[in-house]
Amino acid sequence: MVARRADAVFYNGKVYTFDPEVRIVRALAVSGGEVIAVGSDSEIKGSAPRGCDKYDLGGKVVVPGFNDSHTHFVNMGVDMMNVDLMGTKSLNEACAKLKAGAKKIPEGEWVIGAGWAESRWEGGRFITRDDLDTCCPNHPAVAHRICMHMSSVNSKAIDLLGLHADVPGVDVDAGGKLTGIIKESAVNIVRTATAPDKAKNVRALVLATRRAHSLGVTSVQDNGSMEHLSVYRSAERSGKLSVRVTFNVPSDHLNSMLDLSLSSGLGSDMLRLGGVKMFCDGALGARTAALSEGYSDDPGNKGMFVQDRKSLDDMVVRANDADIQLVIHAIGDMGIETAISSIESALEVSPKKDHRHRIEHLELPSTQHLRRMQKLKLIASMQPNFVGEWGGTNGMYYDRLGEGRAVRNNPFKEVLNARVRMVFGSDCMPFSPMYGVISAVNAPHEAQRITTEEAVAAYTREAAYASFEEQSKGTITAGKQADLVILSADPFVDASSLKGVTVLKTVLGGEIVYERTKPGA
Repeated sequence: MVARRADAVFYNGKVYTFDPEVRIVRALAVSGGEVIAVGSDSEIKGSAPRGCDKYDLGGKVVVPGFNDSHTHFVNMGVDMMNVDLMGTKSLNEACAKLKAGAKKIPEGEWVIGAGWAESRWEGGRFITRDDLDTCCPNHPAVAHRICMHMSSVNSKAIDLLGLHADVPGVDVDAGGKLTGIIKESAVNIVRTATAPDKAKNVRALVLATRRAHSLGVTSVQDNGSMEHLSVYRSAERSGKLSVRVTFNVPSDHLNSMLDLSLSSGLGSDMLRLGGVKMFCDGALGARTAALSEGYSDDPGNKGMFVQDRKSLDDMVVRANDADIQLVIHAIGDMGIETAISSIESALEVSPKKDHRHRIEHLELPSTQHLRRMQKLKLIASMQPNFVGEWGGTNGMYYDRLGEGRAVRNNPFKEVLNARVRMVFGSDCMPFSPMYGVISAVNAPHEAQRITTEEAVAAYTREAAYASFEEQSKGTITAGKQADLVILSADPFVDASSLKGVTVLKTVLGGEIVYERTKPGA
């Protein structure tokens, strides 16, 4: 029975509600952007009022709108306007793209590339100062590695930024010359110097939103800069924000949150504050994730912590005390140990019943780590697309970690078996929930492989829980936002055919915001 007058009905479908009590229905009714009823075709279509929009799903599968739990959303749009190095197959190809990009801008302006990964290149090595001097001799140039924890700059950029051997994160060769490779805090220097203006960020949001809609994404949990929050707020005020955003505040603005008594959840159904984003360590690709044993391809290196323990503990305690959700980046086993221990100590001093503190990435947890996370009720925020990109015996994880650790990294199955709440995001590497689902379901190692339903739940129902929004989205049930994805085929029938499943339509608040008009569009 439809509780109130519907303004749209969707019928003749196979609707996976992701509500454990009502798993699959044929139709749903929408009013005012909310689902008001689900049920059979006769129940829903039969009670639709005259003038109501009626959408025949043609037997297609419907799932809740995807919610990417870890993005850099505006930055993704900015990168779409810069030189795209993602997917390059060699150093030469990357340099050729940068050279072509340099020809399009006036001499002396920055050439900015992003997305390269030497692990995809045969005999790959990091891009250096000399490489960039050759392809961009008349411009300051930076090429950001896909992980964003490491970049390469040329001589003009080094001079412009005033980089030298004593700057933390700057790499030098045996002769003391800067190689152009920079990591962690040094990357922030070049990011600050090349930060886009508001107009470019506004265009970036438009581009990122178009990509999101084409991939079935209706919500994102973003780890951006405070400038991005301003862009989101302006778009919302003008009615142009068409993706739901939960914004995690950078840790260097924690004091501002505390001074204003701001806590997680403030905002609207389109834009709300999430937690505070902190960092423990770096990334495996850049060899800066903190490990208990050295990297297999760099045995003397155990990675690094990006801030001292005292500073981290201080922020964790203050945020926890103020009911601000903790969103802590920790990748290596030592980074994870530090994050858990810090949260553990804070909760002992100031227990919280429903904190939903999160560890982002969690790539190398031990069994004991997972036990402690379950006891503390921590959320595992993970990126299955990383396994798709760098897993398997020929992947970067094997190079960095060796077989023993590689077969247990990103252990999605073990996380669920330990009864730890798990959510999925992309980190925009690449941004695509269906690719993430494919990567988790068809992962190369037993500790990683989960079912399609578990993977989709991590992008929908569980993702809503992670941002305290399970009452308003994440399932297709009465009272929830009418955010839907219509798929080309049923991903729950045969895992081997997942790669052929594409997004046909994306619905936000009952309105179709994306429709594939032809195959491959």
